[in-house]
Amino acid sequence: MNELPENPEVLLEAMLETDTDHMFEALVLHHLKKHMQNTIIPEFCKKTSLPSFYDVTNAIGGLYTSVLWFLNYARVWRDCETLTTKIKTVVKSALRWHLPNHMKDTFTKMFTYVFQYHLWRDSEYESESFTVEWKGEKETLVAQDFNDFVGNSFSPLVSTWLVELDLVDVLSNESAHAMLEAEIERYVINTCKGEFEQSWMTPEDGGLLQWLKSKVFPFLLVIFYKNVDKAKWNKTLCFMLYGAYTKLRISEMLDIITDYPESVPTIQDLKLCLQHTRQRPRLIDSLKNDIRNRVLHPGVSTQNIITVYISAVKALRELDSTGVVMEMVLEPCTTYLTQREDAVRMIMQGLLGDEGTNDLAAELANSQETDQSKCWNERVTENPEDWIPDPREADPHKVDKSSRTSDIVTLFIGMYGSKEKFIWEYQKLLSKRLMQTWYDEKSESTEIRNLELLKMRFGEDDMSKCAVMLKDIADSKRINSLVKEKHSKQDDQQSDIDVRTMIVSSHFWPTIPAQTMEPPVKIAELLQSFNKGYEGLKASRSLKWIRGVGMVEIEIELNNKKLEFKVPPLQATIISHFEETETWTLAELSDKIKVPPTVLRRKMSFWMQRGVLKQSSTDTYTTTEGSSDAPLPSDVASSSSITGGCLVACDEEEEEHSNQNIEKEKKEKDNKMFWFYIKGMLKNFQSLPIDRIHKMLKMFAVNDANMQIELPQLKQILNEKVQQGLLILNGGKFKLSDDAK
Repeated sequence: MNELPENPEVLLEAMLETDTDHMFEALVLHHLKKHMQNTIIPEFCKKTSLPSFYDVTNAIGGLYTSVLWFLNYARVWRDCETLTTKIKTVVKSALRWHLPNHMKDTFTKMFTYVFQYHLWRDSEYESESFTVEWKGEKETLVAQDFNDFVGNSFSPLVSTWLVELDLVDVLSNESAHAMLEAEIERYVINTCKGEFEQSWMTPEDGGLLQWLKSKVFPFLLVIFYKNVDKAKWNKTLCFMLYGAYTKLRISEMLDIITDYPESVPTIQDLKLCLQHTRQRPRLIDSLKNDIRNRVLHPGVSTQNIITVYISAVKALRELDSTGVVMEMVLEPCTTYLTQREDAVRMIMQGLLGDEGTNDLAAELANSQETDQSKCWNERVTENPEDWIPDPREADPHKVDKSSRTSDIVTLFIGMYGSKEKFIWEYQKLLSKRLMQTWYDEKSESTEIRNLELLKMRFGEDDMSKCAVMLKDIADSKRINSLVKEKHSKQDDQQSDIDVRTMIVSSHFWPTIPAQTMEPPVKIAELLQSFNKGYEGLKASRSLKWIRGVGMVEIEIELNNKKLEFKVPPLQATIISHFEETETWTLAELSDKIKVPPTVLRRKMSFWMQRGVLKQSSTDTYTTTEGSSDAPLPSDVASSSSITGGCLVACDEEEEEHSNQNIEKEKKEKDNKMFWFYIKGMLKNFQSLPIDRIHKMLKMFAVNDANMQIELPQLKQILNEKVQQGLLILNGGKFKLSDDAK
């Protein structure tokens, strides 16, 4: 600069006199490049060696002062704009090569601090300091000191130095984008995390879009000194907001699903954001992983998995009307549920539950069976111009798309490929429910309603056995009434014991677990009397009693208190013998009622817990009548419903174990029957593949829902027979060995 005169007009006049003015532009640019290389850039790099706001702003201020000297020369040149542009181009080119690596981070951090300072100042907090956050770390700054920095350094930086040197795109744009993206994401997390019950994307006051308009956009005018393309930046900021909101909600999607339907506003917001961000593949992958890690493992009960599945179906259909997201996300859940042994039972219990508090029961009541494939075809072909193809995330190998629009009950049935398992499970569940509440008019009406709904779902023929079970209940009530009326006419002495007998058609009911026991003499006489009365009404029929099944309502008077209980027959039989004798040994009582001592000892614990019996010595039990050392529990004398509920909980494990044994015995029996059929097939056809065997077995057992066989079960049977040497597997076909013929 010392090589050129301070006054550019002096130089220009001298060059005009010597007719060398055409070299003015080249001379100025030559000196600029020389000083940029020797003086300006080295000083700039020295000042910016430390990533300090003050050092960086001072360096850019010094750069501005140095370049301004050359810009003054450009003003006197006849093609001022061209020379000015060339000077700025030289400066930008030099800076691109020599900018320190930390410069971007320094500018991003500086923009972040100033933005957070503006937010703090707008909040009208009266404090001498404020806290800023950068990359997860917080720092407390003195408000007055930072205000001085903003006024003396930051304001001239963004309003003058960067603008006049045309360095906004070099130093500000990228850093401003990074700062805004981070700050929008931080604000979205702090404001919306865990809040699912309201919409955040509405333009109303308090929404995220309103925050962009009132807080973020004004700061853009500060950074770029009013030189802002409003339409472009509005689109950019909205895209950043949609991206931040989508990222947050994807990480919370499983919680959003479990909170459905309260989370519907959040799902609608996410649906809007996904239309702009195209993040559905990321949502699908993230949610599938969350479900695998947090839901599909042995520590989660089957009932909870089913609840999550139902909520996911509803929430994901709200999010994506095509059903593609639901189909892809719930595929692992569908596979896992089919491997849970108790899944069908839990689903059926849900279907038969209280409609007001149970999603499955409500689905069964509200949904109607439809031809889903027909609905799909109509939606595609009715108006070809309105047809919308599957999204790119859809699996092209899946031809059957009916599951995307099927109701939840149909989805559960579709998991297992057939309805036979559900029908069989319903028969077992109905049998259990009827045996517990068969004399309750309200319960009977509920069961009739459930049966009619299931007939609509599964067909009347498949539910015929269940209809017979309910008919047995009605017949039992009628027969009980007739027998009781007949006895009252023949016998003037009325028993103080009211016996209600449920008569079942054994061929139509699942196997009922019987318990060997000897009932009290009074009960045995009443049962024999009822049998005679029944034979009088049904001359060609007789009854076979299933002992140990049912419920007994008893009243015990103990220590001047009356206690009411509703217990199984064995419990009632045990306590009835203490009416005759106050003390019994375990061996004596076991011999009396024909029950093994191990079973009897477990049953005794119920009465001991209720304070009715106590153990006077090893395997010796006596009543607590007149005893002061064994007071009655306060919860026993209050309500029979409480004690009955406690008993159900106490006996549940034993009943489940008994049911499992029955299931095991039935499975072994069925496997023998299947093997009988398989041997007959292979004798006629020599050799058959497994698929053909499976189809033929289903055809043979088509009228018996209790004997349906699934392909995995058939594979297990055939493999066992191969290992036993009864079958030979050759070329994918099975044939009988010589030992099996």
